[in-house]
Amino acid sequence: MSWRSSRISALLEKCAAGGAAPPRRNEMGHPTLLALLAAQRHWTSADAVAAFGEVAQSMGSTYIVSERQWERWCAAKVKGLPRPLCCRILENLFERPVRDLFAPPPLMTPLPPRGAPTEGDRAYWREPYESGPHAGSAVIDEEIVTVADDSAQFTRRIRRVDERALDQFDADVSQLAVDYLRRPPYFAFRRVAELRNEVFAVLDSRHPLDQERRLYLVAGKLCALLAHISADLDHPHEAETHVRTALVCAELVEDDSLRSYARWVQSNVAYWRGDYRRAADIARTAREAATTGSDLLRLVSQETRAIAAMRDRSAFAQVVATAIDVRENAEPTDEPGVFRFSPGKAAYYVSEAYHAMGSPADLQLAQQQARESVHLLSADPDDQGPSLLAAATLDLVAAQLTAGELDGAAESLRGVLDTRPELRTVPVVQRVRRIDQQLALTKGTSLILDLREQTALFIAHPAATPEIPGR
Repeated sequence: MSWRSSRISALLEKCAAGGAAPPRRNEMGHPTLLALLAAQRHWTSADAVAAFGEVAQSMGSTYIVSERQWERWCAAKVKGLPRPLCCRILENLFERPVRDLFAPPPLMTPLPPRGAPTEGDRAYWREPYESGPHAGSAVIDEEIVTVADDSAQFTRRIRRVDERALDQFDADVSQLAVDYLRRPPYFAFRRVAELRNEVFAVLDSRHPLDQERRLYLVAGKLCALLAHISADLDHPHEAETHVRTALVCAELVEDDSLRSYARWVQSNVAYWRGDYRRAADIARTAREAATTGSDLLRLVSQETRAIAAMRDRSAFAQVVATAIDVRENAEPTDEPGVFRFSPGKAAYYVSEAYHAMGSPADLQLAQQQARESVHLLSADPDDQGPSLLAAATLDLVAAQLTAGELDGAAESLRGVLDTRPELRTVPVVQRVRRIDQQLALTKGTSLILDLREQTALFIAHPAATPEIPGR
């Protein structure tokens, strides 16, 4: 274990043992550590209530709690702490002080409870999509990955960097780009950060120019990935910091693809902040240097939805036509994972843009583009990221609600609301927030009230990450 890993482990142990800062006061309506721990065990409200009842029974109590009450605890929609008996049951269930359970979760990911691991603890550590008959092999799988990482680090640590070490860097970056598309962002975060630090350390020494160029390109891609992760996990300042470093690397190696990807992240940060003019300007300026179909598609799609958000109809007509034309004529690329901007993703950007423009004709096109996006994303094995599919589905829900198709919208929305908290990135949560605003303007039937309650719980538990470098 490296000194850095040892330091992180020591800090985690200190937090888990209660040796960190005193518990923070939570504000009503903020997600709690209780909700995070339950989500990490993949518990539904019914699972949590059942586990609570089992612990209560083991303590000789018949105390029970309703699912509604459990959800209120998770979202901190209660004043003060529960009654003393209830507090003791919760402390036995999670082996945490009850004041910590009702406080916001710490920045560092909490350790699982002490003692012999339960099946819930094993699920806590199991990576997403590891399910089925071989799910119990997650521990040995993680060990295999760790041992492979050690070998890769040895290859990269040698003083005289050769082609094999550079090839290892390239392979690692490609795999991280794929992992980020298919898994929750925080799973990739630490590996990206650690690999970036290794590359920075290697760059501290002198190398032949061709090797140095490859190293700067790898460093730039890793910084751009960190920017993307930071933006998705609601750290816009840190995202922009990483973007600037990625752009420095792009200029040093004169790589237009890296420049395009970094500028797109920067534009995205401005877009989700509501600064649509800046988002459009960044995307438009960057697409002048885009040299591949994927790069151009990424930037023109981003510019399209930013201009639509500004309600600039004269500019929108031209840019949306360009976006659709580029998508229909874009040649397939071999870029891995999130470095590839697929036609399916481009389609839901255009759907979002049409919906923002808002005329009846626009809304029809929005629904058409959203359906095409869901179809493309579902059919492409290289593009089956859960966050992408959730975003496309939410754009379809928005179009259905505006068209008055409440039952269809509710059916589509329920599939997204089952998304696990670790996959609820900023683009997904912001879209659900927009859906909630649409629901608030709809006649208050029991279905609407139920959907609004579910969207409120969804928004209260966004994806979180450990510390972000550069803060």
